[in-house]
Amino acid sequence: MTDGTSSRQDQILKLLLNSRQGMSLDEIAAALNISRNAVKQHIVGLENSDLIKKDAFKITGGRPSRNYVLTEKGINRFPKQYAWFCNLILSELKAEMGEDAFRRYMARLGAKFAQTLMPQFNGKEPAERITALIEIMQTLGYHAIEDQNNSSSTIQAFNCVYHDLAQQYPELCEFDRALISALLDRPIEQTKCMTCNDCSCQFLIK
Repeated sequence: MTDGTSSRQDQILKLLLNSRQGMSLDEIAAALNISRNAVKQHIVGLENSDLIKKDAFKITGGRPSRNYVLTEKGINRFPKQYAWFCNLILSELKAEMGEDAFRRYMARLGAKFAQTLMPQFNGKEPAERITALIEIMQTLGYHAIEDQNNSSSTIQAFNCVYHDLAQQYPELCEFDRALISALLDRPIEQTKCMTCNDCSCQFLIK
């Protein structure tokens, strides 16, 4: 995809973002001052990328025209800023609960989330649980691996999915520890943490 094509498709996405009721090919062409055929080519590319979809026909004085709207993927292509809101919530929670209760709360959240994933672990041997855990952590964005050293195993995560927040609220690490321990059904010890300027978060499986 060339820069020009990408830029034009971005313009179409922005038009549709500002027009949630949808726009027709002719309306997009008029807004961008390009030909209807050129718009159609871009529309095909955006549909193939699952960023837009066909919507209802629009009935005007002339022939009916098909509207195009953003898909959920298309909407989520635009930047979302959640960090400030999460920071506000965590700040209020910690202030109201106190540090110790806040830490226990994060551990409960990790254990509760683990319960939603437990069907994927039931009946698995310890080694199979580790493999399943790594796969889940990968899908969650942790970039995790297993590091085997003699008789011990360590889970290493090279991406903290809430790094900026964890630097302000280290209690968030309790979520990870409780999640990992519950899914492995074994105690773990966190031996390294990226919020302490380590290169990765490491969890020793006991």
